[in-house]
Amino acid sequence: MTKSMKKSKLSSKRTRRSFLKNGIAGAGVLALGAPTIIRKVEANDKVLNWLTYSGHSADEVIGPFKDATGITVNAKEYADGEKMLALIHGSPPGTFDVVTSDAPYVELLVQSGLLQPMNPDDYPLDSFFEEFWNWEQHWFDGQLMALMTSWGYNGLAYNSEKLSAEDVSSYDIMWSPEVKGKLGMRDWYLPVMGCVSASMGHKDPYNIDDAQFQALKEHMFTLKPNVAGFWNFAGVFDSLANGGAYVIPGCGDWITGLLQRANHRIESAVPKEGAIMWTESVSIIKDTPRLDAAKELVRYLTGVEGQTRLMTKSSYMANGPSEAAWKHLVETNPEEAKMLHMTSEADNIMAVLRSGRIIPRRLPKNQSMESWQEAYTQFQNL
Repeated sequence: MTKSMKKSKLSSKRTRRSFLKNGIAGAGVLALGAPTIIRKVEANDKVLNWLTYSGHSADEVIGPFKDATGITVNAKEYADGEKMLALIHGSPPGTFDVVTSDAPYVELLVQSGLLQPMNPDDYPLDSFFEEFWNWEQHWFDGQLMALMTSWGYNGLAYNSEKLSAEDVSSYDIMWSPEVKGKLGMRDWYLPVMGCVSASMGHKDPYNIDDAQFQALKEHMFTLKPNVAGFWNFAGVFDSLANGGAYVIPGCGDWITGLLQRANHRIESAVPKEGAIMWTESVSIIKDTPRLDAAKELVRYLTGVEGQTRLMTKSSYMANGPSEAAWKHLVETNPEEAKMLHMTSEADNIMAVLRSGRIIPRRLPKNQSMESWQEAYTQFQNL
């Protein structure tokens, strides 16, 4: 199936899509109290095993799904793509029914023969923004293998009491004497190295030749005198909150929104060189004996209620691909929508995406993942 064929198939749903776009507020179809997930499942489908990111399985996210379906969700949570791969490959077949992963890792799961093809007609793609109907990283040989549930960007998170919006309009700020000893780093190589690569003018930051990769390493190493530390999620949060770092690359609204909830003056920026897009995608494990229940969970996560709850969860915030959920959040929780740049303002997150300044994150194309990881480890140990 070609992309044009896929788009034609999804475009056949435009009538309902137009209704969603023009009549959301009055119709009542988006009420959070009425999730559109009620379908009969067999008794042996009442337990579902889900491999997913931290915070997704909390009751604040999936409580309504469990209440409506009677399905118990056993979740194993993980922190990054490499850990997800280790868990899924290190577990006996049948351990998991559903997996949520970063979109670049969907390709690796497909290559390993672990995923079940999905019928797009089974899911509410017609309520998504059109940009997400045929997301390239989800289709393989004409088959849909994953659906986006969350997304955002990794640019710069910064203390707005110490730095101005102009200061962080370029990644050049990371090399500035102004942030010596106050430049924080995440402990995951992929988003940070993507930002450094973008800072060097690479339009496709993960598609660089070996000479460019060597230059990337050398350029990244020159940051070390300014670096305050390398931190996991909690460390990034704390360092921004307590002033240990003034700016951190590889971050965005997903963490700054949480800090704003706690009244910290922390903002996020998409530098002129571009930010790295992160995505989370849900897939069904091949040969799951609980296929009906798995489909119900996917429908919930891509529907308005699931989307709204994923966007505003306590663990970290997110944008969603659902236009219907965007509109619902703006109407019901405008303050949170503002934190996520989901507004009608000219610089809203969809406008930035459409401008081309948010670059999809990929796996390294011309070098191994291990070589990028080794370069980052070397950076950490300088």
